[in-house]
Amino acid sequence: MPAPATPFDLHGKVALVTGSTHGIGAATARVLAQAGAHVLVSSRKSDECERVAQALRDEGLSAEARACHIGRMEDIAAMSAHLLASHGGLDILVNNAVLSPWRSIDDTDPALFMKTVEVNLRGYWYLSVEATRLMKPRGGGSIVNISSLSAWHPEKMLGLYGTLKTALLGMSRVFALEYGEFGIRANTVLPGVIDTRLAQAFDGEARERILKKTPVHRLGLPEEIGYAVLYLSSPAGAFVTGASLAVDGGMSISMI
Repeated sequence: MPAPATPFDLHGKVALVTGSTHGIGAATARVLAQAGAHVLVSSRKSDECERVAQALRDEGLSAEARACHIGRMEDIAAMSAHLLASHGGLDILVNNAVLSPWRSIDDTDPALFMKTVEVNLRGYWYLSVEATRLMKPRGGGSIVNISSLSAWHPEKMLGLYGTLKTALLGMSRVFALEYGEFGIRANTVLPGVIDTRLAQAFDGEARERILKKTPVHRLGLPEEIGYAVLYLSSPAGAFVTGASLAVDGGMSISMI
């Protein structure tokens, strides 16, 4: 007799994680696959998607590679068509792919502005719209938008990034409101400083400043963002929608 499912069981679910060839995205894909989901590993480069998907399959997990540049509307349409044809729909969407231009507001020219909006907001929005169409016939689903602590505490040189990460808080709330009657939930995760390649580039002084601002006095692990996504995407989080969850070691409260 099979063991009873836990509240975090994702067996039988199909999950798409964008920007999942490294860092938070790759760790989230692994966490969802470990919970039983079939995961589509997605980013702009097919070979990188296949590398990560194969690593998951080597661990005995269910994964496939599917390239998608969410800044291109035609790629979003192609991804939706693939999900419908190959899987009959979608249960979990994790919007994680991102551009992070390091520019002052004065140096943010219109071309860079539009390119960033196309990925960081338009791509999230329209991929989520396609997701709702794929989730409705299945009785519901979960959309998780990966934002940033920059949505609450902006930083110089990341003005456009922070602006669009703030927009995701509102986007999750309006999707939660409009699609809740279809069993579709939408939430936001706000990571603090996570131990990815970006954080590993910090010098000792910068790292110490960050640790002093973080009550638990360490950087977050990429999989800890994955665990938050798992909670929001699983039966354990079935009554949570329109929420913004900071996973930051307490940094947000120390910066008030």
